[in-house]
Amino acid sequence: MDHMELLGFARRITNETLREILDEFKREASRIHRDVVKLVEPGMDYTLRGGKRIRAFLVLTGYWSRRWGFGSIDSIRRIMAGVEFLQSYLLVHDDIMDRDEMRRGGPTIHVWFRDKCRETGLLGDCVHYGISQAITVGDYLESLAVYSIASSGFEPWIIEKLLLRYSMGLRMVAYGQFLDVLIASKRLSEVSEEDVYTIHRLKTASYTVELPLHLGVIASGYRGTRLFHELSRYAEPAGIAFQLVDDILGLYGDPRITGKPVGSDVREKKKTLLIVKAYELANSGDRRFLEEIYDHRDPREITEEDIRRVQEIVKETGSYEYNVEKIREFRERAEKALDDAEEISPEARDVLRWMTKYFIERKK
Repeated sequence: MDHMELLGFARRITNETLREILDEFKREASRIHRDVVKLVEPGMDYTLRGGKRIRAFLVLTGYWSRRWGFGSIDSIRRIMAGVEFLQSYLLVHDDIMDRDEMRRGGPTIHVWFRDKCRETGLLGDCVHYGISQAITVGDYLESLAVYSIASSGFEPWIIEKLLLRYSMGLRMVAYGQFLDVLIASKRLSEVSEEDVYTIHRLKTASYTVELPLHLGVIASGYRGTRLFHELSRYAEPAGIAFQLVDDILGLYGDPRITGKPVGSDVREKKKTLLIVKAYELANSGDRRFLEEIYDHRDPREITEEDIRRVQEIVKETGSYEYNVEKIREFRERAEKALDDAEEISPEARDVLRWMTKYFIERKK
């Protein structure tokens, strides 16, 4: 089985497990009250409608990182599902904060509830209703992440370590999200390149790469420390490279492929490295334009023409090429970490090298 086939296999197992758990709790909700099912159904659709399941695949890779292929995948599949419930939870809340209306080719949860409120004639402010119910759906999905881990069937000491590591991972994301929202509200001139990397380490490297790998290692029964350190040395640069690619897709990606509107990051005033470096390198006129967009303009007033001009400035200043070079540097750091690793099995190292390439060459 090649790496893409293995990723596809992990995706199928994860989706089956997600559906099993969601079906279980849909039945629970229906017993409580007929309307409560309306909480589960949009969260179910949102979670199952797409997703690459990279985090679930990395759980499996961590699980097999010392002895490739040991143990049944059935024993780890609830942990794999757990990190994907975590991903859905974070995305639901992230969509609210970013005011996104589309995710994975469909409506975001707050938009789904807003529109349902209008269609059914509910009283009150439907925008506020949509946000309120989406927050609840996110909380609900996070509870399913914890349930998935707690019910995975491992020995009690392993379950305890899994939940403690999960909790730590969630705290890191919270720190990163706080900084992300704060920096979005700062003037462009106040944001540094290092600020961007700090957020990427906390939000992306920490929970997209490091947390799933560590959860897999814990589930394998590993009691040492060196393997965790080796995987962390890989996870940080690989995760930052992943996010830098994501930022490029956010500004230049094809909405038909990414599932998000082009230029959504501009309207969200995200201070990505593309923008921070462009501002640093821009002439005075382009700097004033970027300040107008990112420091002053109401997001609702940002036009398609404005987005095209931002795209042009990023390329004209050399910021785009700078980002591409940084992606290459972080990729090399990740690969060097794998070259130096002694505890990670050769098979797991091969998978992680392939995964780094997949991070960088993806189109969505």
